[in-house]
Amino acid sequence: MDDIIPQLSNSLAEVNSPVQFIDLPSLDQVLPDLGKAEREPAHKPFPPLKAISGDTIISILHSTGSTGMPKPIKIHLEGLFKNSITQPIGRTYAQEGARSGTMALPTFHGTGMFLQTFIPLYTGCTQVLFAPSHVPVVPTSNLTIKVAAATRCSHMLCMPAFLEEWSQDETAIAYLRQMKSIIFAGGPLAEATGNKLAEQGVRFRSCYGTTELGGITEVDEVGEVGEASDRNYVRFSPRVDVRFIPQNNGDNLFELAFVVSDNHKPFVINFEIDGRPAYRTKDLVVRHPYRPDLWKLVGRLDDQIILLNGEKTNPGPMGKCPIVLSAIMFGRERNQTGVLIELEESVSSMYATQEGRLKAIDEVWPFIERANQTSATHSRLERRTIILVDPTHPLPRTVKEGVSRPGALKLYASVIEEMYLGLEKSFGAADGIKPPRSWDSTKDIEVWVTQEIQNLLGRQVDVCGDLFQQGMDSLTATMLLRLLKDTLNASPDFHIRSAATKVNQQTIFGNPTITQLVQVLVQLSTCNNTTVIDPVAEALRKIHPMIEKYKADWPTQEARDIQPVKKERVVVTGTTGGLGSHLLAQLLENEKVEKVWAMNRKSSKNNRDRELSSFEDKLLDVNLLKSEKLVFVDTDLEDPKLALPNEIYDEIRREATIIIHNAWQVNFNLGLQSFEPSICGARNLLDLAFQSTAPTGLPRFIFTSSVSVAGFAVPGRWLSEISVTPEMASTSIGYGQSKLVAEKLLESARDSGLESCSIRLGQLVGDVKSGAWSTTDWVPSLIGSSVSVGSLPRAVGTVSWLPLDVAARSIIDTCVNRNKVLPQVMHTSHPRPVPWVDIMNALSASLVPLVNSQLPIVGFEEWNKRVAEAAESFKGSESDRYKRFPSTKIQSTIDGMVLADKELQSHDGVEHVESCGTVRLNTKVAEEFSRVLETTPQLGDEHVQKWISYWGTKGLFVQ
Repeated sequence: MDDIIPQLSNSLAEVNSPVQFIDLPSLDQVLPDLGKAEREPAHKPFPPLKAISGDTIISILHSTGSTGMPKPIKIHLEGLFKNSITQPIGRTYAQEGARSGTMALPTFHGTGMFLQTFIPLYTGCTQVLFAPSHVPVVPTSNLTIKVAAATRCSHMLCMPAFLEEWSQDETAIAYLRQMKSIIFAGGPLAEATGNKLAEQGVRFRSCYGTTELGGITEVDEVGEVGEASDRNYVRFSPRVDVRFIPQNNGDNLFELAFVVSDNHKPFVINFEIDGRPAYRTKDLVVRHPYRPDLWKLVGRLDDQIILLNGEKTNPGPMGKCPIVLSAIMFGRERNQTGVLIELEESVSSMYATQEGRLKAIDEVWPFIERANQTSATHSRLERRTIILVDPTHPLPRTVKEGVSRPGALKLYASVIEEMYLGLEKSFGAADGIKPPRSWDSTKDIEVWVTQEIQNLLGRQVDVCGDLFQQGMDSLTATMLLRLLKDTLNASPDFHIRSAATKVNQQTIFGNPTITQLVQVLVQLSTCNNTTVIDPVAEALRKIHPMIEKYKADWPTQEARDIQPVKKERVVVTGTTGGLGSHLLAQLLENEKVEKVWAMNRKSSKNNRDRELSSFEDKLLDVNLLKSEKLVFVDTDLEDPKLALPNEIYDEIRREATIIIHNAWQVNFNLGLQSFEPSICGARNLLDLAFQSTAPTGLPRFIFTSSVSVAGFAVPGRWLSEISVTPEMASTSIGYGQSKLVAEKLLESARDSGLESCSIRLGQLVGDVKSGAWSTTDWVPSLIGSSVSVGSLPRAVGTVSWLPLDVAARSIIDTCVNRNKVLPQVMHTSHPRPVPWVDIMNALSASLVPLVNSQLPIVGFEEWNKRVAEAAESFKGSESDRYKRFPSTKIQSTIDGMVLADKELQSHDGVEHVESCGTVRLNTKVAEEFSRVLETTPQLGDEHVQKWISYWGTKGLFVQ
């Protein structure tokens, strides 16, 4: 120690962090009279103890720091009793005659303090520890089992690694068999080890606890756990109120949360559930496949990787590769995952040469392939995303000897960034990719495009199928665009090079199949590329056939007696999104509604759990989801019978009085063709309505349409609540055109006897309570880019944006109003708009805490130019560019808004028109059905502050 202190002091001084070390005084210096009987010390009584209460702080411990800096945890008296002493572990270890071996635990950890200090202090239970010595005892597995045997421990707590070593020792097993229970924690136990120990009659199981919570799982029912593999699962104590918060991924993961109850009070409160204080752990668990009371810890929310396309994955073990010391997966907000692999010290010399590194990857690869086989497609690893850890820069460890994930990713951030840049360059570089054999041959171009797209997506694709239904997204479309432009530009043929200037994002989005894309490339790369295409005529050529395809052959209705509706039974689709969640909550609260079928797409996720997560995100009352009114229905709307069991389909036919169709794909880049699955779903729901046998007649059918059906040809227009023509929608984006097609289906169905209504929605915004507004919408995308360039855009005109909860109320008021026949069309928009610049000023003021000053407001064209230049000069990866400048994902939409604003500047009376080229929706009819539009307050600072707060929690702002 004397040698280490000067070295440490010098090292700290070199990094401008000098520290002064103070030698501890000796015992003689502290107590000079100790042992000297002839000198009687003056009596100084202790001051009287103050009265203590449940919130009295008994101790301050620290968290482990495995996911960040250790945090101080204040241990209060009430929690000490409720969180450990009266929990199963406290009761078990305090039993008469129990002797618990906790000698392998470090006392400075929470577990060590609770089991070695607090519980014995208050219960008098017997703990077996190593005897104090000048040199601390290192708790090896061999020494631990010897001491446990010598002291006749009846219980023991250890790490899984100890059990693995003891499973190879017959003498150790013989003693373990005599123990009442062995608890392990800190990681999973290998199945082979568990099987062997179980076969030998050893009673063991996993437990779970944290410094913030105490020990809160069962430990005294080891014999009831079941199969050996079940021993990696835990059963939570009946004395805790545990909640399982679903994650939106395909792995059925839940985050653990604990609500304050009469029998348990977490030491840290960081959340609220059902109006009660709670602690969210960020620990992720999965439920046992057939024993619902058992749960297994599988990772941390901190570790969860959210890919750029929104898919989520949790890093799992790569398998027990003998040369791997540790592995850390990464890929947050990237298009694919990668892995940091640290080699065992015995083979670390392999890193020294290129040949050795390749050999190491070869040895690791079979284990990665095995992991890939059981992983979701979006989680799978490639060879080129493997990064070997430099032995001279080992991954940082925590005090528990686990890898600090944040520290590891920070240490290797530049290497990871370089790897991703290499992936993009290797794909997009024209000199590294061979062009098609001939630009004149449709077949040659199709073969080439197919191969490159399959390389990009990492999967086989159907040349006639929509690429955006096969895994392509904005990022991969951008990478494909770069590939096409670079390859065309590299050609020695002038005509082919000139085609590169005519290829843009809309070339891909508007021709979403390989067959269509190839036809465009053939046309552009030949001398026939001078044809001028009329965009309106081209759009109508797609819209009219789509309408005709789906509007024909409505079922014939037979005359029958109709009974009046007493209580509504409502089918509502798409309830896990923004508007859908509010629709569901308000339907469940509405006294006129007695039953609700919440219909959402089938997935590997539990829709009830997805709904709970959405309600929590929007601060809606989660207790509503326990309502007896509510029935969750998994569906596939593209299936003619919606993929419903016959009994559910028939039940809806017999009972439903209202169908609200709210589910729709949202992507402002895609062409009409890519929305055909949504259009098909609308038709299938309309068929369900026509097949109704309900005594109350055919159900009302309400479709949530969009202001975008009216197109963007003439900025400054007003639109009455009337039908629009395909010609108007021809100037819209694919999303708006698809909604127009659905409106035409409803009009046709209405002519055949179905009471239907298309409710066109204007721009919807986060409600004033939660501010929850999806960061992928165009407004937050625009604000995210604004923070990055340091300015906000100015636009003329006003905005009639409406909070989600108000829109939902207006829709439901309309649905349940039986005093009037539903109109064919209705608008839901704010009847009292506010100037665009007022919203920008409020945003600028609300962003001050984030950017330290108010953002200036500049002209929309100038703002767009700044974003384009900043994005173009950005040196990072494509995914990081999108994260920093999210509005560039919908650049063509933004460009259209800039042109519209430029035109509006020459108009008079712009205070009465909608900004950015959108039509202003007249809401006269809607206000007759629902007074909520008439009474809702204008948007103001309170709304804006909530939006900023919500977007901040979702990571929108990057500086």
